[in-house]
Amino acid sequence: MDLMNMNALQTAKKAGLGESFVRDILRGKSKNPGVEKLERLAAALDTNLDWFTSSAEFDKSPAKPKTVEGLDVVGSIQAGNWIDRSVIDEESEREIIPVARDQRFPHAKQYALEVIGDSMDLEYPDGCFVTCVDFWDSGLSLKDGHIIHVERHNGPLVEMTLKAVETIDGVQMLVPRSSNARHKAIPLEGDGGTEILVKGIVTGSYKRAIL
Repeated sequence: MDLMNMNALQTAKKAGLGESFVRDILRGKSKNPGVEKLERLAAALDTNLDWFTSSAEFDKSPAKPKTVEGLDVVGSIQAGNWIDRSVIDEESEREIIPVARDQRFPHAKQYALEVIGDSMDLEYPDGCFVTCVDFWDSGLSLKDGHIIHVERHNGPLVEMTLKAVETIDGVQMLVPRSSNARHKAIPLEGDGGTEILVKGIVTGSYKRAIL
C-alpha cells in the first residue's frame, strides 16, 4: 500500500471490502480470511494471491480454544466531545475486557467501547463498556430499536457516540436515551454540515464489579 500511496480505507474502497478486514490482514489478526476476499484485495494492490499465501501460512486446522478470551476496547464514546482525527492513535496498546465474542457473528469484527457521559445513561451508564459488531461485517440492516455506534464528521473533527435508531414522522433518527434533556435526536442522514458514519451495532454491555 505504501508503494501505491494508499491507506487502509482507500485500499478497502478500491477492493470493495470492509476497512476493518484490510486492517486485520495487515496486522495479522485474520487467520482464515477466505480466498475470494484475498483475491479482491490482491487485485486492488496490483499483485496476486501468491503474495499473501507465500508471506504467511494460513492454518487450516481447527482452531484451538484460547485460554483467555476477550474483546479489544478500541476507544471511548462521548456525545458532544469533538476531537481532531489527526490526534487519534489507532496503533496504541488496547485494553481487553473479559467478554466472549458474539457467536451470532462468527466471521465479523467485534470490539468494545468505553462509555463516557450521560447521553445513553438510561441503558448504558457512564463507565460501563458496550460490545459491538462491525456494521458492514454483520450483514444487518438498520431498524428501529438498534443501538448503534456512530461517528459524526465535521471537517477534521469527529464525535464518537451511541444512539438508538428510531423512526419519527417517517424519518430515521438517532435518538439519545438519556436522563439529561440537553441531548437531542438527530437525523441519520446528518445535519448542520455533518456526515454520519455507522460503525457498529451494540450487541451487549459489560461493567466491572466493585471489589
